[in-house]
Amino acid sequence: MSAREQPVAPDSVHVWRGFKAQQTSYADFTKFLGSVFVPACALLQPNSGLRAYVPSMVPQSGKPATVPDQTALMFWATQQAYQDAFKTVAVRAYTNLHGGAYDTKRSSAQFAVALTAQVIAEQPYYLFDRPVDWMLGNVRHFIGARPAAQSSSDFLEVIGNWAAMYQKQPADVDGALLCAGADYVVFWEHRASPQGAALSLLGGLARLSTPCLDKIADNYVMPAGLWQPWTGIDLTQNDCINIQLARPEPDAGGEIKR
Repeated sequence: MSAREQPVAPDSVHVWRGFKAQQTSYADFTKFLGSVFVPACALLQPNSGLRAYVPSMVPQSGKPATVPDQTALMFWATQQAYQDAFKTVAVRAYTNLHGGAYDTKRSSAQFAVALTAQVIAEQPYYLFDRPVDWMLGNVRHFIGARPAAQSSSDFLEVIGNWAAMYQKQPADVDGALLCAGADYVVFWEHRASPQGAALSLLGGLARLSTPCLDKIADNYVMPAGLWQPWTGIDLTQNDCINIQLARPEPDAGGEIKR
């Protein structure tokens, strides 16, 4: 595994919001993700350009059905690396696992774009335009539900106002990602170290929504590979993790060495 910094531009992150298939129980959903889906993503895709992977499960107690059941950040070396990854059997095989676990009509992922104006529902945004290695450092993740008494349009407006204020955060925050739907908001912030975490403005976001998750992602090292006996990740315990990928070193031109 390369611990050398491999920063990624903020427009090269795929922001996933997943809803489980209606016929699947949350227990079965969590078991499948932990035993197959999440390890497969972490083990099959780094050689095709996956640079960081931060999956999270959303606690079900009190969670409205309109809030995602699972989220993930998938940072790619470039958007082109993501497109080229589908030329490989490994990435196509992983991608074909989605349909059995997720409600594919409700689940989605898009690349983040710069936040410069109003927040549009289901569009992920980055708040700081600088490359960052999200696998290294400290990642905090927040998920909140829209207050029942508030309209979706008002909710998106206040989230956008909060995000504009957040962009004036202290300099120790080097990366931040936001996505709001009509009924929920998801947010991630990255620091090179956790020392400034007490200065976070996430308390303001918690007051604008009903919190469903607010956690620092644990750095998680995979204990086995593709060919060792292993039951997988217990996502009931490791429910917000930053997987420490076995990343190949890029060559002098930035290309992945396979």
